[in-house]
Amino acid sequence: MENIANVLLIENSTAGNPPKLFEAQRVEIAHENDTVVQGADGHVSRGSHPSRVLWLGGTAKDLSGITNVRITAADGGVLLDGELNTFSGVPKDSDVGVQFFVLKSDY
Repeated sequence: MENIANVLLIENSTAGNPPKLFEAQRVEIAHENDTVVQGADGHVSRGSHPSRVLWLGGTAKDLSGITNVRITAADGGVLLDGELNTFSGVPKDSDVGVQFFVLKSDY
């Protein structure tokens, strides 16, 4: 589903660079449910999966050096907040924007 949202890109480093804020951006976010498995010993394990983001109009270059991403709705509600996940794939440009993955924080 497409949302109009604010995209905050954070570089978590000692360089001291300020976060980059892109307001009123078109984004599509696809969440995947956590995997929950109960082992033979009765313990339950939970595995989180990254969310896929398509940022229409963004570029992979915008995400260079970025470690954390926060996407908020126009009313300030958090749509996605977490670490840029390159294990699932590096940010990739397409003809409409950039696709990347975010492993959400527990909130």
